[in-house]
Amino acid sequence: MSAISPLNASLPASAPPPSGDDARLKKTALQLEGLFVQRLFAAMRDTVPDDGLVAQSNGESTFTSLLDEKLSEQAPAQWKGPHSLANALYAQLRQHLPQPLPAASGAPSASTTKR
Repeated sequence: MSAISPLNASLPASAPPPSGDDARLKKTALQLEGLFVQRLFAAMRDTVPDDGLVAQSNGESTFTSLLDEKLSEQAPAQWKGPHSLANALYAQLRQHLPQPLPAASGAPSASTTKR
């Protein structure tokens, strides 16, 4: 799946610049939101009856699936903000990323001093 929107689209304003893992997590959350929207569109289309005057052809079904895919890439970009699904996923999963080590200072830390 292609990138849905810029990586900094749903980062909170107070967040530090993204690290490598942080940026990948952000991109993955946005892609998962796009996949969710695509499945939502497919489920909505399944509720529409297929019986009409003319049966749906293979070309029409391919076109509608491609249309759903394109719309699912663009729709989440309209939902930027603190309450988007991508932000919720990002905030929840970000807690499980390893924390960066603190910058080395002149004094040894408590865990490295010998007793």
